[in-house]
Amino acid sequence: MLTVKEAVQTAMDLLKDLYDTRKFEDILLEEVEMADDACHWQVTVGFSRKALSENVMEAIGSKKYIRSRKIFCIDGNTGDLVSMKDGDPSS
Repeated sequence: MLTVKEAVQTAMDLLKDLYDTRKFEDILLEEVEMADDACHWQVTVGFSRKALSENVMEAIGSKKYIRSRKIFCIDGNTGDLVSMKDGDPSS
């Protein structure tokens, strides 16, 4: 069975493998919990990225950021990714 540290490291590694994280700031662990079935870890990773703007002049030098979260469901025995979902930072 994966430890909590191993599950978190797996989720962080997956985020870096699946996304160009050079565009992200403040990549942080938000939540981690063992699923009800006691076989899966649910790891939520949050990060900030520049907000997109349709106005070119507004986008240049913009310091507006939005917070996003990804929820990784990691198999507790194998460390394999079971699912990845968007997480709503306001929930």
